[in-house]
Amino acid sequence: MSIGSILNMARTAMAAQQTAVQVASQNISNATTAGYSRQRVDLATTQPTVFPYGSVGTGVGIQSITRSRDALLDTAYRQNSAGAAGADTTNTALSQIQSIFGEPSDSGLSASIDAFWSSWSDLASDPTNSAAKSVVVQTGNNVAVTLNRFGSQLSQLDQDNREGMNAEVGQVNDLSKHIAEFNRQIVSAESGGQPAYDLRDARDRLVDQMSTLVGGQVIEHTNGSIAIYSGGRMLVDDTTVKQLQLNNGQPPSVSYAGSVNPLDGIAGSLGARITVSKTTIPDVMARLDSLASGLVQTVNGIHSAGTVFTGNPPVASAAGNFFDVTVPPPAGGDPLQTARGIRLAPTLTAATVAASGAGATGPGNNTVALSLAALSDQVVTFTSGAATVATTSFSGFYSQAVGEVASSAQQAQDESSIQGTLASNALNRRESVSGVSTDEELLSIIDHQHAYQAAARLVSVVDEMTQVLVTLGQ
Repeated sequence: MSIGSILNMARTAMAAQQTAVQVASQNISNATTAGYSRQRVDLATTQPTVFPYGSVGTGVGIQSITRSRDALLDTAYRQNSAGAAGADTTNTALSQIQSIFGEPSDSGLSASIDAFWSSWSDLASDPTNSAAKSVVVQTGNNVAVTLNRFGSQLSQLDQDNREGMNAEVGQVNDLSKHIAEFNRQIVSAESGGQPAYDLRDARDRLVDQMSTLVGGQVIEHTNGSIAIYSGGRMLVDDTTVKQLQLNNGQPPSVSYAGSVNPLDGIAGSLGARITVSKTTIPDVMARLDSLASGLVQTVNGIHSAGTVFTGNPPVASAAGNFFDVTVPPPAGGDPLQTARGIRLAPTLTAATVAASGAGATGPGNNTVALSLAALSDQVVTFTSGAATVATTSFSGFYSQAVGEVASSAQQAQDESSIQGTLASNALNRRESVSGVSTDEELLSIIDHQHAYQAAARLVSVVDEMTQVLVTLGQ
């Protein structure tokens, strides 16, 4: 082996160690860069020179520069982050619904209904007392107004959730277009055989964002591009993009742009929002509507059969409805006999409140007042459309609705905590592979620096050997 061969080994060693230091420096520089994947220089011995007496090594070279990434850990993280985003969205919605009810409370619907029945009991004790009749009107109106407020707040929550759905559909569409563009750039950059790690990191960051919105499955093609599916339906494949649209009806749905066929199986926060507006809020609203309808029909059924006495001497007349059932309902208003539309009858005043029953001979009769006061504990049938929802008291029905929301909210909170922990653990596992440890990189720089210095020292040794040869030749 010649002195030139030794110098060549020193040169290649210095170049290899210099590159390794440069890559480690790049890792340290991007230690806090979101989505950056640690890069590693793989060194290997170069092809040896074969002599009759054996093989002699020719030094070291760079075999490859690789990106530390584990596809299985990526998949696990994205699945868990989608679950965490969906659980958090559901938890937020149920917490907001629970805050609308605000139970237990001295000013909530439960207290308003109890006060309504109590006002009828007070009237039964003194059926000719106009002040007691005024209280009946006031407490009845409080019940209607509270239900109106609940219905309006639920409607606003649904509207806000739908706006969030629309915004997230827009985000998915933007991410899809950018991922497709990165696919094009990566395929072009890697066509020469060299990997485009920075482009892949940038694309993976977008895929992570996409996963929190819709979940989905990522499939990598041999040319370096990827395809993303959500609910088994393609969103991106290489440079092909399927745009989404929100069909803002009831129930709401997400479909391909230009289509009305819903895409089922969407996960992440968008999938949770769809469920909130499709099922969660309508179920609670239906409960309140059943309560409002039950109040209107039951109270009107008893009150309209009563007798009102006016004038002096008192003249009997048939009582009207307590709650409004105008047909058709007011133009531009919410449907009557619902939480949003329940209201007192337009003709109801303190003077037209009936305390006496049918056939009463004087205003001292309290049959209607007693019957309405008894509704505080009386079992009635609650319906939704033609279906029976429950058979219980008004307080029991409302308490059951509040309890179901509270139970669902607690489950959602627990699920959000569990999914958040799973996502955090999955991220930590992924970071253990692809994340940058500055301590490890600094140690790596020191090792390569020593190797570089040793190779440089080898040049000095060769120079000394050359000087000896020159001296011997003189």
